[in-house]
Amino acid sequence: MIRQKAILFKLNQIKFTDMQLLVSMKPSYKVCPSCQAKKCCSPHDTYDRDLISIVNGTRKDDRITIERVMCSSCKGTHALLPDILIPLRSYSLRFILYVLKAYLIRKITVVALCESFCIAVSTLYQWIHLFILHTNLLYSAEKQISKLTQTALCFIDDSDSIPEKFSSTYQFSFLQNQKRQNAEPRPG
Repeated sequence: MIRQKAILFKLNQIKFTDMQLLVSMKPSYKVCPSCQAKKCCSPHDTYDRDLISIVNGTRKDDRITIERVMCSSCKGTHALLPDILIPLRSYSLRFILYVLKAYLIRKITVVALCESFCIAVSTLYQWIHLFILHTNLLYSAEKQISKLTQTALCFIDDSDSIPEKFSSTYQFSFLQNQKRQNAEPRPG
């Protein structure tokens, strides 16, 4: 998988929908993530996947096409995934952060909130757990958090390169569910 920088984060300030951001992206595949060969990847194939995003405070379901490239050096194939997409998940990063903010505000019950976004309560609590876990990976030791807070959400929302830094350091995406919970930074 090759992560594509799609946004300068600051999610609250972006006037485009996730779909508009995806359409405006120009794929870049200069370095193979497997063998590190340069200028060796070329278009290979595509596949469709679901995208659940947020538009004007409402859940929006779309079908999108993801481009795949093949490395002429190692013959590996890689999907070009924008950083607003979480690998192996349909929900966009913005959708999840929006739901987490709505959870913090709590104008309605958790059950009603989950029903309004068509998600399971267990999914919401999984996102909260992942957010805390992954935010603590980003924070220094003295700034560890133990619960979801508005300050932590603002830290993530206002940072201009969290998805890129996180995935290059830990080899998985921010809010991507991993079986291996004790993530270690990649050496180098």
